[in-house]
Amino acid sequence: MRFRDRADAGRRLAAVLLPYRGSEVRVLGLARGGLRVAYEVARALEVPLDVWVSRRLSIPGRVLTMGAVSEGGGQYLLSDALRLAPLPRSEVDSLIREEASVVEEQARRLRGHPLSGLGGRTVVLVDDGVLTGATAAAALRALRRFHPARLVMGTPVASPQGLAVLRAEADTVACVQTEPGLRTVAEVYDDFRAFPDVELRSLVERSREPPWRSQEVVEAADSGGTWM
Repeated sequence: MRFRDRADAGRRLAAVLLPYRGSEVRVLGLARGGLRVAYEVARALEVPLDVWVSRRLSIPGRVLTMGAVSEGGGQYLLSDALRLAPLPRSEVDSLIREEASVVEEQARRLRGHPLSGLGGRTVVLVDDGVLTGATAAAALRALRRFHPARLVMGTPVASPQGLAVLRAEADTVACVQTEPGLRTVAEVYDDFRAFPDVELRSLVERSREPPWRSQEVVEAADSGGTWM
C-alpha cells in the first residue's frame, strides 16, 4: 500500500482510530510531518489537536540513529546503535543536552505554551511513519509523565522493529500497514514534502475552529489497519 500524501495517510489512520472518538481524548502530532497526519485523525475523532516535538539523535560522522530526545525530558537510546558505534557516556550526554535545547526551542516556536489537560485522558500520539521507533518512544516516555488514562500510538506505516519498540512504551499501537523491508518512511509516500513552521502552526489553529466535518473524513478513509 502507498499513500498519496500525509493527508491520505491520516484519513486511513483515522479510520483505525475511530473507536477513540470522544471528549476525553487529545490528539498530538509529532512535528513535523506527523502533525499533518494527526490533523486528519483529530478531525475524524472531533477532538483538539496540538503539536509535540521529538528529534533524532545521530551518531556524529555516521548516518546512524543513536536514539531520540523529546520535549518534556523524554529520551530513548537504541542499544544496537550504541554497540555499532560506541561513544563515551560523556559525549552521549553532551549530544542529548544539545538536542534537548533545540527541541524545547522548537516546541516554544510551534506551540507557544505548555501543554495541559492531558492527565486522566486518552492521549493519541501520531507520526507519519516509524522506522526505528526512537523518536516516538522518546515522546511517549515524556507524555507518560502527564499520567494519561491511556497512551495510544498511531502511525500509517512502521517497520516490525519499530513496532516492537513502541509496544513497550504505549498502551496500544494502531498501525495501518507494517513494512518488513522499510528503509525510509518517505518511500511509501508519493508526496513527502517538508512543512514550514507557518503551515504547522496553521494546522493547530484550524483544528480549534469547530465544527469538524468528520463524516467527510470517515467516508474518504479505508477501514483497514491493525491494533497491536
